[in-house]
Amino acid sequence: MPASRSLNFRTLDLNLLRVFDEVMSERNLTRAARNLSLTQPAVSNALRRLREALGDELVRRAGQGVEPTPRALALWPSVREALRQLQVSLSPNVFVPAEAGNAFVLAMADATAAEIIPGLVEIIEAEAPGVSLRVVPLTTRDPRRLLDEEQADLAIGYFPAVLADLTAREQDESAVAFGHERLYDGQYVCVMRREHPLAGEALTLDGFCAARHMLVSYSGRPYGFIDEA
Repeated sequence: MPASRSLNFRTLDLNLLRVFDEVMSERNLTRAARNLSLTQPAVSNALRRLREALGDELVRRAGQGVEPTPRALALWPSVREALRQLQVSLSPNVFVPAEAGNAFVLAMADATAAEIIPGLVEIIEAEAPGVSLRVVPLTTRDPRRLLDEEQADLAIGYFPAVLADLTAREQDESAVAFGHERLYDGQYVCVMRREHPLAGEALTLDGFCAARHMLVSYSGRPYGFIDEA
């Protein structure tokens, strides 16, 4: 084969690099042709053209397959990475969990985090080990501004007014910038000390409303969903 020479990239058929990558991966022309939905003569012809362009034999016959030359071994990692980057660029909406390195910010209350985060972390460690999570407190009943300003990627909570507005917009076929999905159903419970006067009897609405309550409010509001109901 002729010695290595400068490559005229403008005249190079990039499809030859796909053939080269597949041949290097399989080390067998027949399997490479099958994976690419080509005939073996077509793969052989592509290799010939790439050999001429690069000035290197690239692969030699060895037993039932082929053996790469030192130049081919040196080229392959860069060619494979370039093809991968090209595929990602042409498919920007494709999310591959195993290859992702994103950092996501999730806004939610502490009770929601206790319910969701342990299982979510387990899944991420198994399927997307490069992904990282940061959980921030949710102190609003309308997280749309939080999401608009990119302070969070996802808000998890109970947003009845927001859901009603989004549903109305969807029915009117108005533009909706936020997706939403029901994750799980929860129940409210009333917690009291064992010696509380209401502890030994069925809890009624009048009894509940007449009792004194403690409210934990991260937003600072002096009332909650129960008060509004």
